[in-house]
Amino acid sequence: MTNLQKDHLMILLESMDSKMQVTVEAVCSLNDKIDGVESRLNARIDHVDCILKVTIDEVAALHQKVDAVDKKVDAVYEELVAHRNDTELHRRPTKRPSLKKVA
Repeated sequence: MTNLQKDHLMILLESMDSKMQVTVEAVCSLNDKIDGVESRLNARIDHVDCILKVTIDEVAALHQKVDAVDKKVDAVYEELVAHRNDTELHRRPTKRPSLKKVA
């Protein structure tokens, strides 16, 4: 191999080496960006999971409260029906019996 060929080969190798280094730096930079996005997404997912868990627990608590109120309403309704039935039995008639005229 001649000196000129060696010089050309060295120039080519240096060019390839610099391009390879740029490629490696770009890949490393993208890898860091991807890791950052992944960590932010994981943090947001954890936050949403926490909010959903709290919301689901609140809904369950509200459901229990509604059930308790519903039972109380049913009990009051039953008492009202019983009271109404008892009161209507003892209530005076609204119309007086008509009196027949004596001739």
